[in-house]
Amino acid sequence: MTFDKLAYVDRLTAAGFNEPRARALADGLDQALREEVATQSDIGPLKSDIASIKGDLLVFKSELLAAMKANKIDLLKWITMLIVGQTALFAALELLRW
Repeated sequence: MTFDKLAYVDRLTAAGFNEPRARALADGLDQALREEVATQSDIGPLKSDIASIKGDLLVFKSELLAAMKANKIDLLKWITMLIVGQTALFAALELLRW
């Protein structure tokens, strides 16, 4: 793609831009047009990497959910034991008070 910077600067100055600003805009656009952009062949390998990462995330998610479930069960056991222990302690104290 060809880009005529001088014609672009002339258009911008005709539209009311001052000369330094018009040149800066033309240089910026020229540089942007010269830079390479990603093509389908560049993106292709990334798609397989993304699929691999998605698979890893699913494995991590299932492991995390299993660990959370195990921790939840352990926590419920501790809470139950504490409630039973507290009830037994209060019952024993009540019996001693009689």
